[in-house]
Amino acid sequence: MNHKLGKKFWAAMLIFGLMGQIAWVVENMYLNVFLYKMFHASASDISLMVSASSIAAAITTILVGALSDKIGKRKILICLGYIIWGISILGFGFIRVDLLTPMAGSITAAASLGVSLVIILDCIMTFFGSAANDAAYNAWITDKGAEGDRGKIEGFNSMMPLVAILFVFGGFMGFDLDLDQSWIQIFLIIGCVVLFVGILGFFIIEENENRINEFQEKI
Repeated sequence: MNHKLGKKFWAAMLIFGLMGQIAWVVENMYLNVFLYKMFHASASDISLMVSASSIAAAITTILVGALSDKIGKRKILICLGYIIWGISILGFGFIRVDLLTPMAGSITAAASLGVSLVIILDCIMTFFGSAANDAAYNAWITDKGAEGDRGKIEGFNSMMPLVAILFVFGGFMGFDLDLDQSWIQIFLIIGCVVLFVGILGFFIIEENENRINEFQEKI
């Protein structure tokens, strides 16, 4: 690996790239399963959730990407974004029919409320995930790629979605997705790890000051 970048960069890229993709795999492939199994959501409910989160992701990536160029602070956006992303993932573990029934008045009403809360929280989670990963993190590795290792960096980063799918599919084999407790454990594990990664980023992510100055001079 190129000596200009160093082991700390590649370690940060592995940790943030892989964990970000694992969180996205869970969101893209299993959150609809959670919505259906736990709240008996309809196809239109699931379609609404997918559409809303897709719109949120697209808008967030564009706006936060531009913001990160403007302020030139990738690190803080990545780290704080991952921390809040992790907290929002943990929130799904508290959206349960047994907790919502006393508030809603009946199991049917609780299920309907649960569907709405999951869709809203998914959009919130997507906002922070897209801000941290799709916008700030990808801009950060692009900054580093300007030093001459763009091909190597992009090749390494492109592996992460495939590795993440293997991790998630292998990990989910140990859970019974018909049980509330399984989903609580899943969201607890993923949320805590994403949160921890965000905190870790303050120690292992290094800003590319020269590249930031170049961006700011052009803006």
